[in-house]
Amino acid sequence: MKIGILYSHLKELGGAERVILKQVEMFQKKDHDAQCFFAYVDKNLRKESRNPHCYTKSFFTRLIPDSPALRIILSIPLAPLALSALNEEDILICHGYGPAPWIGYLNKKINGKKYVSYIHSPPRFLYLSQQERALWRFNDVREIIFKLGKVAGPVLKKLDYLGVVNSDIVLANSRFTAKRIRAIYGVEARVCYPPVDTHNFTLLDEETVKERRADLGSPLLLSTGRIVAVKRWEWLLEIMSHVVKDFPSAMLAITGEVSRENANYIMKLLMLARKLKIEKNVRFLGFKTQKELVELYNAADVYVYSVPKEDFGLGPVEAMACGTPSIVWDDGSGPCETVIDGETGFRAKPYSLEDFAEKTSKALDIDKADISERTRSYVEANFSCERHMKILEETIRELT
Repeated sequence: MKIGILYSHLKELGGAERVILKQVEMFQKKDHDAQCFFAYVDKNLRKESRNPHCYTKSFFTRLIPDSPALRIILSIPLAPLALSALNEEDILICHGYGPAPWIGYLNKKINGKKYVSYIHSPPRFLYLSQQERALWRFNDVREIIFKLGKVAGPVLKKLDYLGVVNSDIVLANSRFTAKRIRAIYGVEARVCYPPVDTHNFTLLDEETVKERRADLGSPLLLSTGRIVAVKRWEWLLEIMSHVVKDFPSAMLAITGEVSRENANYIMKLLMLARKLKIEKNVRFLGFKTQKELVELYNAADVYVYSVPKEDFGLGPVEAMACGTPSIVWDDGSGPCETVIDGETGFRAKPYSLEDFAEKTSKALDIDKADISERTRSYVEANFSCERHMKILEETIRELT
């Protein structure tokens, strides 16, 4: 049986892209014939693989200009053209938000093939508030999609609706997302948490991480992810300005790609750090490989994640797999399902920066050795690749 995994683009390594690449890797390891299909594939994207683009291809021919904005947008009206690339696939896993569920729907109508929709979030440019949508448009591609949504929003909502409700099975990346799916589409989704590779994200020996701690200082706070305004990094800097009152030598290390698209935003964050007088307590480390991330997760005393209303959030779970407690908002979103308050980390009152800082300081007062095995065991039991794959295989068996 051939499995096709669909998404709009492979241009960045956000949470959705990492889940997709991990899925195809896991299917291949279990001898399934699986491939990823995208409208646009960035061949220069840095990934954790000897062959970073194995099992990935575009579902468009070379006749479509190789522009991310153009290919992503055209994947809606030109979806019928994508079907020829999927002729040999027996079943599709269509990752939304984006055009993938719509392509799955057309493939089902025309070719009679079944498909699963895996929803990371309902399309943000269609369903977020106006203020949140403004923050979401942080690059050229999203700006174009945002403007398209303003003009053709009702049509795009209809296509998105058809793609999801006609799925043979709908999977959600969290209970929080499943609740949103129920409200928007009237569909009951099964929860299938994103996979965390607990074989790679694991506890390291003290000698391995000692150098990291020496380089960055102590106590060490870590945060990871795309450095864009919708993630509200300025909140984290303000939180840090409270933490340093209790821990003057504390260092906040932030990883994430620094590029033309976010250079202006990072400059604003640096200016804010200076204004808050914490410029010596904050370091932007840029892109880090998975190996480097694992070392940083282990070296950190606490992982801080101030993103509001996150659908899942891989960072806190990866940190906990490496024995580091996480601080998140207690706002009912995905991280509330992954961080057990007082056991694997703390949840702060939404959106009290002072309470978040207080919870962070509380975590820094705890001996990390007392909590690391507990956080690690919790992730292994609930968010491992094996657990994720078990749900996927059961889902596919049900449809064949």
